[in-house]
Amino acid sequence: MTGRGDGSSERGAVEAFEAANGVGDAGGDVEAATEVLRCSPDERAERGVSDDDVRAAFLTVVREGDADAKDLRGVELPAIELDRLTVDGADRHPVDLRGATVASLSARFATIRLPLRLDDATLGDVTFDEAHVEEAVLADGATVTGDFEAFEARFAGDVEFDGATFEGRFDVDESTFANDVTFDGATFDGVVEARAAEFYGDSNLLDDNTSFTGATFADLADFRQAEFGFTHFERATFADEANFQEASFDGDAEFDEAVFEAFADFDEARFGGDTGFADVAFTGDADFRGAAFSGRERALDEDATFAGSTFGGDADFRHARFRFVTFAEVAFEGRVHFEEAEFDADATFADARFAAETDFDEARFREDADFSAVEFAARAVFRGAEFTGGANFLEDDLTFEGAHFGADADFHNAEVTSANFVDTTFGGEIDFSGASFSERIDFEASQVDGDAWVDFTRAKIVSGRIAQPAENWVRYDLTLASLGDVELVAAADEDHRRLLDFFRFCRTEFTEFDGHEFDFSAHREYLDRNAWAIHEFHEPPDADPDYELAMTPEVTETTYLKAKQSAAAVGDMKVAGEFRVKRQQYSRAKNLEVARDDSAATWTRTKNLGRAAENYFLGVTCGHGMRPIRIGFAFVLAPLLYVPFYAFGGGPFLTAAGQLSVAEAFTTDGLATLFDVARFSYISYTTIGYGFLGPEGRLAEVLAASEAYLSVVLSALLVYALVKRSEM
Repeated sequence: MTGRGDGSSERGAVEAFEAANGVGDAGGDVEAATEVLRCSPDERAERGVSDDDVRAAFLTVVREGDADAKDLRGVELPAIELDRLTVDGADRHPVDLRGATVASLSARFATIRLPLRLDDATLGDVTFDEAHVEEAVLADGATVTGDFEAFEARFAGDVEFDGATFEGRFDVDESTFANDVTFDGATFDGVVEARAAEFYGDSNLLDDNTSFTGATFADLADFRQAEFGFTHFERATFADEANFQEASFDGDAEFDEAVFEAFADFDEARFGGDTGFADVAFTGDADFRGAAFSGRERALDEDATFAGSTFGGDADFRHARFRFVTFAEVAFEGRVHFEEAEFDADATFADARFAAETDFDEARFREDADFSAVEFAARAVFRGAEFTGGANFLEDDLTFEGAHFGADADFHNAEVTSANFVDTTFGGEIDFSGASFSERIDFEASQVDGDAWVDFTRAKIVSGRIAQPAENWVRYDLTLASLGDVELVAAADEDHRRLLDFFRFCRTEFTEFDGHEFDFSAHREYLDRNAWAIHEFHEPPDADPDYELAMTPEVTETTYLKAKQSAAAVGDMKVAGEFRVKRQQYSRAKNLEVARDDSAATWTRTKNLGRAAENYFLGVTCGHGMRPIRIGFAFVLAPLLYVPFYAFGGGPFLTAAGQLSVAEAFTTDGLATLFDVARFSYISYTTIGYGFLGPEGRLAEVLAASEAYLSVVLSALLVYALVKRSEM
């Protein structure tokens, strides 16, 4: 054994020991030293052996002793100081202090090249600050009654403290453990400081490099910026704060069934292998902000699992990044934050429970996201979240099948490829405004109370299905939405006739997506029964919804224009025509609204009044082209409207057919006169002009001319109505 300096203090101790014990040769040195070490403290006192003598004897045995000499099991030793020494021996047998009691062990700046066996030993303070321990340290069941300090130490061999107890502070800040490290079942009563420590193991993928399985941390456990290889903390208990901030786990990290009774801080931690937090109890807040779970390329395993865990406090995963991850059956009792989290592979939250507000604001799900049977007891926010899905054509990219939203659900501006909301229940406001479903949606929701509605304002839905369940129907507001070939259905066939009572279309686009036009044909029975109205849905008596747009005549007119274009795009001209009639009705109301506006210019009011009158005329005469029978009757019977004027109007209305009094109308001569008057009216109306009957009074001339004009107008309207009808 040689010192790092000139070794004079060591040699002085050895020489003092030899003089006190009459030792003269090397063999005798070892034997005498071994005998001293195996004596009890009382026996040493009787022989006058000082603590310095004992330390010198220990150094002699370590330096020269064989396996038998270094078998020091059960001995009681004073403080052993190896500071700044290079501790080596004649052979590689370990220094066996199993069951021994050592007042303290200090090896600051030392180099130790022999294995140490300290199983079941009782030690006071243990200090390895900046030491190099090149062989194994085996201390299963040991008890350290003082502080354990190993600042910037390097342990090249295995380090085993299974079942050990550390009653004081445990400090391995910036230390390096190059081989396997095990603290399974260990108890740390004091503060644990392992900041920037390196637990790299021996790169053996089949073994545990670092293990704290079943360990108990009674005070602060500080692993900030620590670096781990393959790591196990299963069933570990952290009674105080556990700080793994910015720690990195290059291999698999297992925390299954661990208990965090206080704050668990994994802020900015990096998990390079598979990570297990299954069945973990987080009693306090848990912080995983900015944590990255990279995982490994294993097709059958999740890269990270929190399945079955309980978060008793707030859970913060903001800006975290995952590959395959599962939160199945997790219970979140506090607020949950996943804002701007990124899920690069499948994410599973099936059967999870969120008791407080949950926020996935602007989260990114790049493959399938499973929220089936999830319960959201409080407000759930998915604003701006992206569910882009993967190349899996057999499942939905996003599923909330069987999920329950007990309060508000906010999907404002969410972007989804395909989604499944079958058997989903809602208990608050349901906001899908601005959301986009680029492939399809399968939506079958029911409501907990009676006034919920789904706000699809400005949403874009390319295709899919929106179904009403057997009971507890939900209303759908599609104001300014873009709707493709979406099927609207009811669970029971007999309910189909009232289906559109629960859908509100307001300036809704139906033809935005090429090849995906919305088809009203399946709802003809409802539309015909309901006078082809689609701009309102049935509301409960006390409802006071805050719509994006009020149904003004102008807005309603545009709504039916877009509906007409949709029906025409799918070739249903009957429905297109009916919507055209509805559009004209609200166009007339719009013009009358301007005409009544005192603040508008006189000419503007006049023009709009004229348009309203024209609109009314077209509606009355031919139903805006949809009622050819009506205009046909009008065309045939219009001349009869002039007969009373010609027959009973007096001199100004006199014609060559003659006139009569009302009393003479039903006499033989009177009927003949009425016939001649009617014949004159039809001659004027058809502009035949046989010449033997003509107007004589001035007003009769005017009426005869107006009849000719009316015949032109009505014949044109009849042709217009017949053409429109033929298009159906």
